[in-house]
Amino acid sequence: MKNVSTDHKLKERVKELKCLYAISKAAWEEDHDMPIFLSKTLSILPEAMQFPNFAEASINLGKDAFDTPGFSKCKTLLTVPLLVGRKKYGFIKIGYRPVLKGVIKKQSFLPEERKLIKMVARELSLYIKHASIEEEKRKLQMQLQHSERLAFVGELSAGIAHELNEPFGRILGFAQLIKKSGALNPQQDEDLDRIIKASLYTREIIKKLMIFSRQMPQQIVSVNLNTIISDILYFIEVRFQSKEIKIRERLDPNLPNIQADAVQMSQVLVNLITNAIHALPSGGEIIISTKQKGKSVLLLVKDNGIGMSGAIQKKIFKPFFTTKEVGQGTGLGLSVVQGIIESHKGKIAVTSTSGKGSQFQITIPIKQSKS
Repeated sequence: MKNVSTDHKLKERVKELKCLYAISKAAWEEDHDMPIFLSKTLSILPEAMQFPNFAEASINLGKDAFDTPGFSKCKTLLTVPLLVGRKKYGFIKIGYRPVLKGVIKKQSFLPEERKLIKMVARELSLYIKHASIEEEKRKLQMQLQHSERLAFVGELSAGIAHELNEPFGRILGFAQLIKKSGALNPQQDEDLDRIIKASLYTREIIKKLMIFSRQMPQQIVSVNLNTIISDILYFIEVRFQSKEIKIRERLDPNLPNIQADAVQMSQVLVNLITNAIHALPSGGEIIISTKQKGKSVLLLVKDNGIGMSGAIQKKIFKPFFTTKEVGQGTGLGLSVVQGIIESHKGKIAVTSTSGKGSQFQITIPIKQSKS
């Protein structure tokens, strides 16, 4: 440094060493908490500058930016990229806020400061790389655990479904035979209707379990979603008429057929409509729409019911997650729907606002790709 005393040089060097030590210590202490580590780094860096009272710092990682309070006022800036090999994680900036004339003769960065920021950038890059590797490892472990849980649940579901299917089939069959005999008083007839209704509901749960555990092979044929919608509404209209719920159909009359499993598509519609009905405890409206979009067909089921929070939306496709009361749902409905749609090379998306309703949009290709 020209025209700078030896003592001043020594003080600047001590500040730089303290900065590097403090950052290394912070990296050790906050090994698994990047935001806190970056926050500590930002508080350390200005103190190592030639004019610490006017220095500010910023660290950018992709879309995330961490700044000291006065960084936006800086006019003099030094920018150094955060690099490990050819991979760029972001950049670090050091700046000086404008100062009154005469306070500082020349507000610029010393060669030592530039060297220090490059060293800090290298340390930060290595820390970020290590943190990224650890985060990726954690995600892979979670995915493995999730896959193992799903495999176990699938095996369990398949076993339960097979064990229950036969006895409930017999209960339903005998109940229907007794009802056909006609030799029943009104009370017996009403009780038998309840048995049949409960058996049909249980059979639907068994079907969901079998689909969830992949025990029912797909039968891909040419089907029309409009026809499936009309058939489904014919059978379940009694459930919503008594609850002051209106279902409106906005179906594209020129909708092309798709290659799909008709039974599974029916299951998708039953689940989505049933969910919409549950979201309208005080009545309301459900709109079912279809239309063609390019090489795909869109199915939309929209309601103006209670809606969902963002936290719930993140969980709705998880197996056995439900917001319904005990005895009102299994939590399999939407996980089954997602599995069916994905097996048809389609996509499902949900948009919802608490108190305003929800919309499920399903996109299914008209023709199944050979893969």
